[in-house]
Amino acid sequence: MIVYSRPPYPDMEYPYVIVNMFDETSFRYINPRSAKSVIIDSGVHTVFHRLALREYPGGYQAWIQRTAKRWASVRALAGEVYAVVPDYPSDYENNPIADNIERTIRNIEHAVAKHPDVKWIIPIQGKKDDAVSIVKTFDYVADMGVLDRYDYVAVAPTCTTHSVRFLRDVAALIWRRVKQRRHVKIHMFGTTMKSWRHIAPYVDSTDAVVTNYWCLPLMGKMCTRREEKEKAWQIFLQKAAEVKSIRRL
Repeated sequence: MIVYSRPPYPDMEYPYVIVNMFDETSFRYINPRSAKSVIIDSGVHTVFHRLALREYPGGYQAWIQRTAKRWASVRALAGEVYAVVPDYPSDYENNPIADNIERTIRNIEHAVAKHPDVKWIIPIQGKKDDAVSIVKTFDYVADMGVLDRYDYVAVAPTCTTHSVRFLRDVAALIWRRVKQRRHVKIHMFGTTMKSWRHIAPYVDSTDAVVTNYWCLPLMGKMCTRREEKEKAWQIFLQKAAEVKSIRRL
């Protein structure tokens, strides 16, 4: 299992980089010398949690178009560049979106129809800690024929849960469906470090950005100086390497 991330500083190299459509500065972390694979995230956390918006700025069609243009502009910087179809969360307590599944599917339909050449990651949305809803969404997306055209799915909602059992069970359920389609890879958004060993046998990747928040569990304190952040980053790299070596089922 690969852990997509960003180093504490742009001058530090890492091969699996995740960047944020809402944060233009995050693209500075794509280093052509070291970047093997890049995921362009749609900015869900900023848009729907921090800003508590109900829709992407300018509307979903404009945001999808903007994402497609950004993908085209950076795809030469790494061996492979993926873009997440903008999706909608239901698991942020300050801004739950009741029809998040339906709106996400609408976005998938629009993205693959209007921008078919983009290497889209197809988000599989659901309700908080509800494995059944996620599996139903996966089956619906599969019936749409989308997985015959694209080779990466991303499982959500997984960013806010603290249930390792839920994450493991969902990962196993989706893996059982995907294993018949060997070309399809599985990503899980923003899982806890505690869950990594449990989901690693089933998924290809997850993501985590080592901000000051992540310094706390890694270092036992918040990081303020560069040397502290660099030390936290080294601990993170060791943990990422450990789960990367876990054999897939």
